[in-house]
Amino acid sequence: MIVLILLIAFLLARSQPILGEADSITYEKNVVVYSGNVKITRANETLTADKVIIFLDENRKASSAEAEGKVFYWDGKRKAKADKAYYDFKKEIIRLEGNAKVEEGQNFVEADEIIYYKGEDRAIAISKGKRVRTFYIEEKK
Repeated sequence: MIVLILLIAFLLARSQPILGEADSITYEKNVVVYSGNVKITRANETLTADKVIIFLDENRKASSAEAEGKVFYWDGKRKAKADKAYYDFKKEIIRLEGNAKVEEGQNFVEADEIIYYKGEDRAIAISKGKRVRTFYIEEKK
């Protein structure tokens, strides 16, 4: 199965600077909202979406994040897209919803929903009304 290292994980990283760009950014009561043509970049990783909401804990550290509207992530090796994405930083769970697809080279998985349990290194792909699709090419040794 494709190794599904997904989406917004780079938002949690503390060791590299993060550049956030949007048409507007608001901060209120431990919630940061990026709206309109959002682009968040860290090193070679980029996340784009119509809107990204970052929820901060009492220590002002990111506890979770939501992205919605044409969510797209790439890191030079992996691509992921969905209508919505959620990341619980503490539980290390990433959920892609709506037309979810993860690609690594020619390999991919497509489903209505893809859930990645990062700490357990396992993933679940679920579709309602259509089938989950995967394509995998084994590497030659």
